[in-house]
Amino acid sequence: MNTGENVKISARNQIPGTVKLIKKGPVSTEVMISVAGGYEIVSSITTHSAEKMNLREGSKVYAIVKASEVMVGID
Repeated sequence: MNTGENVKISARNQIPGTVKLIKKGPVSTEVMISVAGGYEIVSSITTHSAEKMNLREGSKVYAIVKASEVMVGID
């Protein structure tokens, strides 16, 4: 069983940040992550996962973005 130490993932968009706010619900938890430049990224994860990761405000985390499609638009 993997203990999570030194886990490598294939997603290239790994953005380091700090948990700013956690809104815990019975099924899902909203996690707001402060990242460089004063930006914030919000993720909705299962409450079970948030508890298993022991997420707390101030925790150092990565926002990992894996998208199957990225669109580009112009005016």
